Amino acid sequence: MRHLNLGTVSRPMSQAVYHGVAACVAPGDEPTLITVSPDGPYVCVGYHQVAAREIDRAYCEAHGILVGRRRVGGGAVFLDHGQVFWHLVMPRGSEPIQSMYDRLLEAPVAAYQAMGIAAQHRPVNDIVVGAQKIGGTGAVTLGHALVVVGSLMLDFDAATMTRVLRVPSEKFRDKMLTSLEQYMTTMRAQLGDRMPPREVAVGTLVEAFARQLGQPVQGGVLSAAEWAATRRYEGQLFDPAFVYAYGSSEGWVQPGVKIKEGVRLYEGVHKAPGGLVRVVVRERDGRVDDMLLAGDFFVDPPEALIEVGAALAGCALLPEAYQPALDRAWAAVNVPGVTALDVGRAMANATRVEDEAQEAVGGAAPGSG
Repeated sequence: MRHLNLGTVSRPMSQAVYHGVAACVAPGDEPTLITVSPDGPYVCVGYHQVAAREIDRAYCEAHGILVGRRRVGGGAVFLDHGQVFWHLVMPRGSEPIQSMYDRLLEAPVAAYQAMGIAAQHRPVNDIVVGAQKIGGTGAVTLGHALVVVGSLMLDFDAATMTRVLRVPSEKFRDKMLTSLEQYMTTMRAQLGDRMPPREVAVGTLVEAFARQLGQPVQGGVLSAAEWAATRRYEGQLFDPAFVYAYGSSEGWVQPGVKIKEGVRLYEGVHKAPGGLVRVVVRERDGRVDDMLLAGDFFVDPPEALIEVGAALAGCALLPEAYQPALDRAWAAVNVPGVTALDVGRAMANATRVEDEAQEAVGGAAPGSG
């Protein structure tokens, strides 16, 4: 197992590096474990999220907090130097996602336990101490690579996490902060003065992965090709055009977007065991004209949701019409903890999106006049 101990790097690089390494993986390559921390705070949304619905963009820009989008699913997270991120990159195989989690997450759990923290793996992909979460993880296939990501939660700024997210009210934000403080924990909270230095914690994690994989550890550096790919991803993952455009449809839910006469827009959500499911449906004459499926879940293959949305085009906007098509399309998708019925429930919960900005200017299209 090759270990790239990158220490502290720029915020874009801390997210881009595993994308760059994955882009260079070939069948038969040895696994690479990357450990890294960013030099400042940033927010990262999951690949299948609608960023404009999740992030308080104005607050982040006013406070110098970068916003990026990773090519791994899951929810929006606040990242800073109080966390050490680990990225395990290896040639992809055919192992089911849940089986892979059960096997590979033994390593970070063992590392926490070795440091005196009673951690456990809670399916699908959380690491917990009792009822409190100390780490989320994710996985994705990128090209020829399987990438599993997670973190050592040395410390966590819960107050800033609640501030960078879009919430319906300050009362809701206060409740979110209370919930984070109650249901999340950190190494500092668990160990206090017994908390090991950062490099000792990293070494413990690396040894645990080496034992789990049955491979000796070899230090390494990024190759020229990996450096070049990482630089490309630094630009892409933090480009607002990529961050704030999930597929080509995020603009549907922005103020001022004109919907044609006879075309209506609906949005619905449903909380499934594997994450929040969000659907935005454009309806024309009672049928699905287009559909955006989003959420904070993990999907394999990553682009499969586009095909699911396309499969529902033309269906009447009634459960008895779209659910059979949804069932057939969902059979080709691997989303732990989210079923076709969960997506159907999000669609059934959909309510019309009122375009107040359009009405306020008499229905003028954006940029007209």
